[in-house]
Amino acid sequence: MTHPLLPGSRVTHIGQHWATGSTTPEGTAEVLEVGGPYPDSSYEYRVRATRDFSRRPGPDNPMDREVWWSSRAVRPACPR
Repeated sequence: MTHPLLPGSRVTHIGQHWATGSTTPEGTAEVLEVGGPYPDSSYEYRVRATRDFSRRPGPDNPMDREVWWSSRAVRPACPR
């Protein structure tokens, strides 16, 4: 994967095993800011993510929480 991802990129966290290209093609978070590179070649992304990490985005689970995710823990979304 190419890093850093650009702000506005849609991503999914690797810990969200249920989130696949077919179940969440638009991802579960949006990159807002990029930090790094760090000595180990990684980056950090400040993302706007869903309120409940274990559920897909929707009206009852808005993307309104900001958190930092490691570049080693994200994968780009695959919009259809």
